Amino acid sequence: MDHPLQLHVDGLTDIGNRRDNNEDAWWAGRPGGAHCMMEPGKSPLQLMPSEGFVLLQVSDGVGGANAGEVASHMSVSLVAQALERSPAGFAEAAAVRPALVAAMREAHRAILVKAEEPGHDGMAATLSAVGVARDGQACWAQAGDSRIYHWRAGRLRQVSRDHSPVGRLKQQGRITEAEAREHPARNRIDLSLGDRLNPFEPDSGIVALRPGDVLLLCSDGLSDGLWDHEIAQALTLLQRPADLRPVVRGLVANAKRASGRDNITVVAALAVAVERRWWWRRLWS
Repeated sequence: MDHPLQLHVDGLTDIGNRRDNNEDAWWAGRPGGAHCMMEPGKSPLQLMPSEGFVLLQVSDGVGGANAGEVASHMSVSLVAQALERSPAGFAEAAAVRPALVAAMREAHRAILVKAEEPGHDGMAATLSAVGVARDGQACWAQAGDSRIYHWRAGRLRQVSRDHSPVGRLKQQGRITEAEAREHPARNRIDLSLGDRLNPFEPDSGIVALRPGDVLLLCSDGLSDGLWDHEIAQALTLLQRPADLRPVVRGLVANAKRASGRDNITVVAALAVAVERRWWWRRLWS
């Protein structure tokens, strides 16, 4: 018989080596409940999806100066607020998927309005979001070139795809990852919250979680500094919940050391099986 899943969740952001401000934003926890935004708690969050919906988000602002920072913070805050209001209950990932996309659309419209104000012209933000339903399945939604990874049994898979001209060239096999990092158009994206030029059509999907799986969301500051095999190697150190915070901090520190030309943000969730006997005792205590 399957055991209920518990998620151990942590996050961290760093300004990097070359930027004057941090335009990244992250949010993790329960909409309307225990969560962290931009600052990790004293210890990683421990959340049972069976007891309530869990949301993970990373956003990277576009537009320079304060405008990008405003857009990224609006993105994660508004999506969390929209999902808090949802009456669906999110028992299954099939219910999460349309609600998550609808929340992103709502945030997109709000950013478009805010961008009309002086000093915010052209602002926008990427958004990578994962919602874990009470059935333990994870629904993801994506706009831009922040990334969502799924790690299982030593294998790292990028779940999301980069919404950029360079990203498509790489997906088509026309350039390598190394060439993508040095491509003159590497900073261009063509899907984001607040983009007025392109239709807002985020990608979405569902990932079934198992004990030992890791969900990793990151801004492009991490993927610019570390190769996928280096991220995978770091995640092999994540054997138990106590390893989560050192691994998250190590990923950010290593990306900053390797590149650091952009802000760096990581949110990670480790799924562990909970002994059913203990789970029922906790539920009815």
